[in-house]
Amino acid sequence: MMKMLKSKVLFLFGMVALLWGVEIADTLTHHMLDNLGALRPRTEIGLAQIFTSPFLHLGWQHLLGNTLALIPLGALMLVQRAFLPVMLISMVVGGLGTWAFATGPSLGFSGVLFGFMGFLLARGIYTRKPLAIAISLITFSYFSSVVWAGLIPHAGISWSGHFWGFVGGIVAAKQLKAPKRNDL
Repeated sequence: MMKMLKSKVLFLFGMVALLWGVEIADTLTHHMLDNLGALRPRTEIGLAQIFTSPFLHLGWQHLLGNTLALIPLGALMLVQRAFLPVMLISMVVGGLGTWAFATGPSLGFSGVLFGFMGFLLARGIYTRKPLAIAISLITFSYFSSVVWAGLIPHAGISWSGHFWGFVGGIVAAKQLKAPKRNDL
């Protein structure tokens, strides 16, 4: 049990280290990575950028905000044993929605974070397992204001990335609804 917990903590902080390492590299290259990897709506290259844009941020404050949300949400996703599949589904659904509907370039891990929130909120509904329902309620009580604020259009914020990431999380909850043996 302790070994599994340790591996989950290491995984989560490895993900945080990856995001911070990418931002260090971006800063050292005078934000060349942002210029190359930000998702550009309705362009051919934008389709490939679906997989690069979540790992890039518009500076340290943007990254810090995403990191502070990633730690609790990531921990809950690891408890649900769904971090990687939901991250990938949220990246694809969120990225395609952003690619199709956004009005400007988009980057940052917040689309995935909104995917995590959508998944955690919907998981309890789909599985009807007591612990999943409890996590849904905790997520709702702690993050509901963030969800509503993030889904309202604001200048300079990719609300479409948030919205489509959230939809991706709900899609993931529906697709991953059948818990495995000993799952939540």
